[in-house]
Amino acid sequence: MNPHLSRLLADILLDRRNGHRRRVVERFRRLEHFDCLGPDRRELNRRSRLAALLTSAAEHVPNFQPLLKGRMIHADNALELLGDLPPMTREEIQSDPVRFVSDAAEDVREDYTGGSTGTPLRFLVDGETHRAREASLMWADSLAGWRPGERIAMLWGSDRDVASATGRLRLALRWWIENRRWYNAFDMSERQMESYHRAMTRFRPHLIVAYAGAVYELACYLAQRGLRPAYPERAIVSSAEVLTAAMRERVETVFGRPVFDRYGNREAGAIAAECDAHAGLHVNEYDFIVEVDSPDPYRRPGRLLMTYLANYAMPLIRYDTGDLALLAEGSCSCGRRTQRLARIVGRSSDIIVTRGGKRIHGEYFTHLMYGVDGVRRFQFIQDGLDDYRLLLEREGRGPDAGVIGRLRARLQEALGPEARVRIEIRDQLDKLPSGKFRFTVSRLAEECSRR
Repeated sequence: MNPHLSRLLADILLDRRNGHRRRVVERFRRLEHFDCLGPDRRELNRRSRLAALLTSAAEHVPNFQPLLKGRMIHADNALELLGDLPPMTREEIQSDPVRFVSDAAEDVREDYTGGSTGTPLRFLVDGETHRAREASLMWADSLAGWRPGERIAMLWGSDRDVASATGRLRLALRWWIENRRWYNAFDMSERQMESYHRAMTRFRPHLIVAYAGAVYELACYLAQRGLRPAYPERAIVSSAEVLTAAMRERVETVFGRPVFDRYGNREAGAIAAECDAHAGLHVNEYDFIVEVDSPDPYRRPGRLLMTYLANYAMPLIRYDTGDLALLAEGSCSCGRRTQRLARIVGRSSDIIVTRGGKRIHGEYFTHLMYGVDGVRRFQFIQDGLDDYRLLLEREGRGPDAGVIGRLRARLQEALGPEARVRIEIRDQLDKLPSGKFRFTVSRLAEECSRR
């Protein structure tokens, strides 16, 4: 459908109860405008909105009532009060969810996320949160050059979203009017990828929004068959998983379009996204206060903590996302002066701790595998203090004996002489129950998080 017609029909036909769509679009415009404000106005806005959120939490949320009891909360001290609060974790919410819910919450609905281990986290959102999440995704897509009404192909892996988009008539009509089509990233068989390629060739999306691993698999499939896709017309937005340099290079080469990385989660929508300068991910400062918990957040990765300014029903305040990140220094050449993440470097549970106490971040293994011939994808797993597995998904004939020997030597050097390392070649590597893929997995870290 023509983008102008799509935008017109959407405005006329798709506005729901209480003007939902109109309010989403208005919020999207505010996000765009906010990025261009000067630092003083952005800071005043953040502090004021944070003070309002903390005041509501202090009055209505059991978890925060004792933490903020007797504290005077206002814009001038809101950030300082925030720093005094302990981080929230998923495990705490799972153990006693009622403690984190506001007794004044209205217009609430339940949602959930599988997380990196596939263990669901149930949480509540109110109407404002629902609109904020939708607007944040529009904002992130706009940084990749998309405008409302333009065609989007969703190569996505949420069973709930894909099933809703394809199985419910009302939602299917909505996506058709909004120029959005869904392709299930859970099913990436060769037969399905051939079907996706044909469908996208007909649809001609301006943008592909995809799991990083899913669009990489599609790129590998197209390259192996010598196919040069005529889509997307504008760009590819990668999300939900770590995008390595090797993956970005392969996808951009095959599709002939730039890849824009995006960081977000189910709980809150788009937290940060790349602009066309590709110099880090701009934080959505209108909705989030982001911290990297590290002695030197510009050089040493730390836990990414987010405070979500939109959700009053179940406030996420210094919420530990489970991800590790670095902050970017300096200003971006695009002209925006918002805070940037240099990159997301993995999950907290991706840290490998050896028997000798050496800590190796998962990024070491992605660098180790960069440019290795015969390998489409890898997964490094720590099963115990001395037991490790490197799983290699073959490409073509797979890696030769020389490659295997060099990898084994490098791993032995990094892990120590007592380490037992197995290297296994497989036709295909398994994903998590959430449909996502992790390159590095520490079973030890997962055990600790469950205790």
